[in-house]
Amino acid sequence: MKDIESPCIKICRQDSNDVCFGCRRTSEEIGNWSLYTNNEKKAVLKKASERRNAADTSTATFFR
Repeated sequence: MKDIESPCIKICRQDSNDVCFGCRRTSEEIGNWSLYTNNEKKAVLKKASERRNAADTSTATFFR
């Protein structure tokens, strides 16, 4: 099975929750991406998708 590719879109800046504005992964998830199994990557992608609709706690700005 082919590895799941990184969702990075080259907008690498963290919000106040330590979540990337571009891919919505945490710094830990970004750093460990290459170590994750495909199942773990799928779980990270699911969490990142859920974060897209969450507010930045410092600004209450929503990301879509």
